[in-house]
Amino acid sequence: MASAVRLALVTLRFDHVTSAVRWLAGTTRRPASPEEVQHILNAIDDASRWVPGRLACMERSLTAVVLLALRRRGVTWHTGIRTPPLAAHAWLTDITGEPIGEPPSASTYSPLLTISAPTTHPGA
Repeated sequence: MASAVRLALVTLRFDHVTSAVRWLAGTTRRPASPEEVQHILNAIDDASRWVPGRLACMERSLTAVVLLALRRRGVTWHTGIRTPPLAAHAWLTDITGEPIGEPPSASTYSPLLTISAPTTHPGA
């Protein structure tokens, strides 16, 4: 799955990637618990050890969004920056805004783009 996400990031325009994330967010039925998100992130980290190349934060977080959406679970996805020094990052948060599976330094990033799954669905 991470390889497919990496391929999408390389071949598609970023607005197409974010459109896909928005669509996936709309398919979810309930927010994922922090434990569910952490479990998925751990599985991605474990699997990435067997894949050549580096799995960066963008690929890691988007792979988690896709895998959670396949289970009809939603999560909030962020991309942002910090200065100084200038750095970019992508990460996931729970419904309260707490980063999941991130070091404390994640709080130094300011979100530029946030895509959240709806918290309620009619008839769900």
